[in-house]
Amino acid sequence: MSARGRRRMLGGVAGALLLIGVGLTPPAQVTDAAFTDREYSSATFGAFTVPAPTITSCTTVNNGLGIFQSVTLVWASPYPATGVSLTLTQGATTATVPAANITTTGPVSGSYTHTALLTQGLLSSLLTNLLGSTTTMTARNLLAGTTWVSAGASRQLAVGALGVGSSCT
Repeated sequence: MSARGRRRMLGGVAGALLLIGVGLTPPAQVTDAAFTDREYSSATFGAFTVPAPTITSCTTVNNGLGIFQSVTLVWASPYPATGVSLTLTQGATTATVPAANITTTGPVSGSYTHTALLTQGLLSSLLTNLLGSTTTMTARNLLAGTTWVSAGASRQLAVGALGVGSSCT
């Protein structure tokens, strides 16, 4: 028998063995698997909200002629100076009061006292048209290391025309 004939014979035997192996393989078993074991769990979740500051006073100062000079805003917060901000809004313009204009004392009983003295010069540099206008002063707490900000505590500074008379409500 030649080499070519041996290869053919070997191929035929391998094919026959393959057919016999397939024929002897047991058929696939039909299963009726169902996962009906239900799992239940419960948990309590708590959400953190950055607490809003508490404004304790808002005082305006007018000179002897009744011309507006300054406003002092005082608020309490559980956060130190790096955890607070003060913004001024007049119409569509909003400006942030520089940290250098806010002094902080405390903590006393877990609360810091923040005081912002806003002079007419500072207000004029941050906002336009201060004379004869209403400015909203909003203090907020900031949670360090995050972008979380509290709801604001606000007061309205009203300055009369030509700077005569002022009030903080």
